[in-house]
Amino acid sequence: MNEAPIGIFDSGVGGLTVMKAVMHRLPGESICYFGDNARGPYGSRDIGEIRGFALEIAAFLEDLGVKLIVIACNSATSAGLLEVQRRCRVPVLGVVEPGARGAVQATHNRRIGVIGTRATISSRAYLRAIHALDAGATVHSRACPSLVDFVEGGEVEGPRVEEEVRRYLAPLLRRGVDTLVLGCTHYPLISKVIGDVAGEGVSLISSDWEV
Repeated sequence: MNEAPIGIFDSGVGGLTVMKAVMHRLPGESICYFGDNARGPYGSRDIGEIRGFALEIAAFLEDLGVKLIVIACNSATSAGLLEVQRRCRVPVLGVVEPGARGAVQATHNRRIGVIGTRATISSRAYLRAIHALDAGATVHSRACPSLVDFVEGGEVEGPRVEEEVRRYLAPLLRRGVDTLVLGCTHYPLISKVIGDVAGEGVSLISSDWEV
């Protein structure tokens, strides 16, 4: 058995949701977590800059001797997964493809909503990943930049959060989505609010468990 740790990184605290899921499913593994609080959140940054951050952190984790790297950040996955995989000597997983797979498996009407940071949504990574699995699915995406700020500030419930979630989800719900991808690893921390606003008829897909 390879006793080297699993490396997980994110722009801040959001990736801890992925780490928690990994610890639950693989309790015998040790984990090295890197939260880039000095430069996060990544969502409003340039794609090339985010890719550079991902390459730096992955190299740092490799130097620590990890056996596997999980990019537990949708923005960094969208911007740099392929380049990080090319550069690294160890396997590297992202969070977009697992989330897309979960959405395709969950939807009944093939209308899928995706919420995420500006960087993730503008990359169209989820659109490509979902259509690679089901070319006939309709994907409605919405950038929700303020939600990460709420989570990073420790505000995960209350009227201000609910108001923002309602504003962001309204156009997706009008289009009849029955599945909603939480395309940012911060969003599971406010999943109760998102679920309450979306309603019982909408399945929430969180990439942490999918990974």
